[in-house]
Amino acid sequence: MEPRVRPRTTEPRLSIGAVARVTGLSPDTLRAWQKRYGFPVPQRRPSGHRLFSPTDVRRLRRIAEALSRGHRPSQVVPLTEARLEALLGDGALAFGPVPEKPAIVEPLLALVRAHRGPELAAALLAEAGRSGPFEFLQRCVMPMIHAVGEGWARGELGVAHEHFFSERLGDVLRALRLPFERGDGAPRVLLAAFSGETHALGLQVAAYVAAVSSLQPHVLGADTPLEEIVAASRVRRPAAIGISVSVSTAGAATRVKLEGLRRAVPQAVPILVGGQGARRSQPPGGCIIVDDLQATHGWMRRLAASR
Repeated sequence: MEPRVRPRTTEPRLSIGAVARVTGLSPDTLRAWQKRYGFPVPQRRPSGHRLFSPTDVRRLRRIAEALSRGHRPSQVVPLTEARLEALLGDGALAFGPVPEKPAIVEPLLALVRAHRGPELAAALLAEAGRSGPFEFLQRCVMPMIHAVGEGWARGELGVAHEHFFSERLGDVLRALRLPFERGDGAPRVLLAAFSGETHALGLQVAAYVAAVSSLQPHVLGADTPLEEIVAASRVRRPAAIGISVSVSTAGAATRVKLEGLRRAVPQAVPILVGGQGARRSQPPGGCIIVDDLQATHGWMRRLAASR
């Protein structure tokens, strides 16, 4: 009798540590959910180590998003990916609800799929020229960020597409905000993300909003140690500090860093916390969650007018 050969899969598998990093869900949480709710059920190496599929990761990211909106694990972990999408209403962005998809999104997505960098940048700049600076964010940038994220979650776009789009959009936002920057005379907003946070696009969106709101953005970037943010704030003396938190770094560790930052800077300096992981990190008192684009723009304009 021929020995039975287990079919091999070419689908990549992630370790429990890697899944924890990209979802913000701890390994202990994932193990507890497997016992309590029957998901996720990983494959096992001969060594006993757990391996998770991209499908598992997509569903876990949706669950993490649902938790950030206040749903309980018992409500969302047993749900299928389709029911999670229905519950979330096509997902949440760093700055509030997703607007209706405008016609420009599909042609831009085609350029992302084909990795056509110069054409993508030119199309984004052309759209910015047809809109006002803030309308460009509402009608093009935020719908595109949502569309690319959803494409990744559904397996229609790869990580390379997501990174390519983020880099190109970041370049465009930097170029567009330069004419609005007013030098050292304008109130300054210090923008950063803590160590371990690799998502930088939210900082570029925030910097653009700050610039068109008559503030001077000072971007430290992603993966910045807490002590470096504190040191920069002492030198630059910002009117406000903005911290970006993604789903992958949300949670208790980020809250501890926010508490440390709040203690280290003057109470008169507001700390804005934005991104999909902002609410899950439960920022301490003295921090302001900014998850609505229009409200954030209004808040920054009032800050600029008060100085």
